[in-house]
Amino acid sequence: MKLIFKIFLILIIFQCKSYSLNFYKYPQKNLGGDFCVKLYENLNEPNFPYSSEDPITVKADLLIEDIHSINGKDLDFESSFTLWAHWKDERVANTLKNMGVYTSEGKPLYLCDYSPTKVIGETRKIFDPVVEFFNRKGKPNFQYGMQDWIEVFSDGTVQSRLRDKTKFKANFDFRRFPFDSQELSFELWSEFPAFMVEIIPDEPAMNDYKETLYAFGDQEDGIIIPGWDLKKVDYENYSYVENDGYPYTGFMLYLTVQRQSSYYLFKIILPIIFILAISWSVFWVRGSQLEAKVNVTIVCLLSLIAYNFIIDEDLPKLAYLTFLDCFILLSYFYTGIATILCVYSFVRKLKSGRNLSIVDKYAQFVGPISYFGLLFILLIYFYNLEGVATFLKGPN
Repeated sequence: MKLIFKIFLILIIFQCKSYSLNFYKYPQKNLGGDFCVKLYENLNEPNFPYSSEDPITVKADLLIEDIHSINGKDLDFESSFTLWAHWKDERVANTLKNMGVYTSEGKPLYLCDYSPTKVIGETRKIFDPVVEFFNRKGKPNFQYGMQDWIEVFSDGTVQSRLRDKTKFKANFDFRRFPFDSQELSFELWSEFPAFMVEIIPDEPAMNDYKETLYAFGDQEDGIIIPGWDLKKVDYENYSYVENDGYPYTGFMLYLTVQRQSSYYLFKIILPIIFILAISWSVFWVRGSQLEAKVNVTIVCLLSLIAYNFIIDEDLPKLAYLTFLDCFILLSYFYTGIATILCVYSFVRKLKSGRNLSIVDKYAQFVGPISYFGLLFILLIYFYNLEGVATFLKGPN
């Protein structure tokens, strides 16, 4: 029975989610009211341990709490997040050994926490790997430090926590707008080269975020993004060489989101098709009523122009055409063609004396069929861009 109980207990432990440095315990005896003060006074290693042959490994646990908005006009997004970063410092461990509280096996003991400005700020007491967001818009509030607090554990582990809300730069591709998917990235890096500091994902926390799409605890429905759906969470390490010639390593978190397109479908695309249908209905009107036919097509053309102002509010000035741009331009063209054909049909009517000329008869069917045929080609092009690019390049 004892063996079964132990196995059951181990299974429970391994099935529990662990985020940041949550596998720790508290001391079973009082360390003294002045213990943290004494530890603070004994800490005095603010610089990188240059005698070390290995870099300091920083494990990053990035919890995305919310994506408040995605702004295509300004090419950014706003997010609330919590970043835990923890690393082991052998010099802190040696200080703890001298104080008789160092542990190397089992769960480490939580010992003390300090204000960031007190230990890595103006009165620097320990080494700070300076982990920050590369694509953050604006500077953090350095008055309060880049972290909320710094914690020290009995095995020499130092952990920082930052909880913040800010905007991040993004590189959007709007070619498939409004049926597009975008990638929101969080780019972490250290100001120290890779041979001094390396950043890696904290497991199993980051893998759990990837598997659940941040749907757990208070976020059972996952991250709710106004106007978007979260489809995928992924992360990776990356390496690069700076202008100083030193190699650096970083950590990237990607959120793949898909635009909720129902607004554009029901309030822009379908109304435009309806307006276009009205403009081509003039070919069922008697050819002698030129003024009425032209008035209908001109009013439809002006209505299409009004939709441009709606789209301009959502997108920046782009050097390329989106799917919606091409769709509206195609609709412009066909509405303009309807006006020209009305005039030409009237001229043919005067010559033939018939109420419906041959132009009207052909336009009734050729116009809608060719319009939807070109629209289908646009859909194939924009939503199979990779295949089109491969076809244009030809065989290697």
